[in-house]
Amino acid sequence: MKPINVVIIENENISRIGAATILSETGAIQVCGVAKYGKQGIEIVDKEKPDIVIINIDLPDIDGIDVISTIKSKHASIRIVVMTANSSRDTINAAISNGADCYYAKNSVREEVGERFVEAVMAAYNNESWIDPTINRILIDSLRSNDTPDKNALDLLSDFSNKEITVLQLAAGGMKNNEIANVMYVSEGTVRSYLHNSFIKLGVKDRLNAIREAIRLGILSFTDMKIEEEVTQETHARVKTNQKSQKDTAKTSNKGYKGWVA
Repeated sequence: MKPINVVIIENENISRIGAATILSETGAIQVCGVAKYGKQGIEIVDKEKPDIVIINIDLPDIDGIDVISTIKSKHASIRIVVMTANSSRDTINAAISNGADCYYAKNSVREEVGERFVEAVMAAYNNESWIDPTINRILIDSLRSNDTPDKNALDLLSDFSNKEITVLQLAAGGMKNNEIANVMYVSEGTVRSYLHNSFIKLGVKDRLNAIREAIRLGILSFTDMKIEEEVTQETHARVKTNQKSQKDTAKTSNKGYKGWVA
């Protein structure tokens, strides 16, 4: 199996070394470059063209947001994982708007820090969006503080099929594609098709921004973000069974919902 290549751009020595160690121990991830500064990191990314780049927002030379934007503009297929202690509302929004796919809060005091960090990286590799549960409330408050829904939201809503809305609701609730497919009794390819159609209608390029935009427009509500709690026990059991049967590796597979995974 080809290793997942990762570049780490992190100015703090302990965090940089710790992140590299945690990822290398999975056996599936290879750290092909590390950098302390943003400019140096961009040069390494240009040379190595990794699958994933892990970036700290607060870099000593240039703003991490600019690093994200630069990398995404040059290498659109590279996935970005933000790893930072900066959890301000403006920073989170700026990172996501400029192309961050996953957002990991490294100042978490929870015991499973290493596990959740690997989960964020694997979510990025699998083209999923992952938001650390410790900052979900900040993101929700940010969306709630935005302007009232667009007056054309109802017209836009009419463009969506019931199944497209359902897929968005389940994604907002934290379900991944295979879980949504199980709940709706469709294939994962069909789920991806529904999501792709929604991206086009919402004018976005990824699931995370699709959910944010749908909430802003009033197409989704904040209660949709907890929709997985309403799934029946029978459906949950079927989803968990399916998850276990599809694990690729014991160390890198997800062990349940711990963040906002769209």
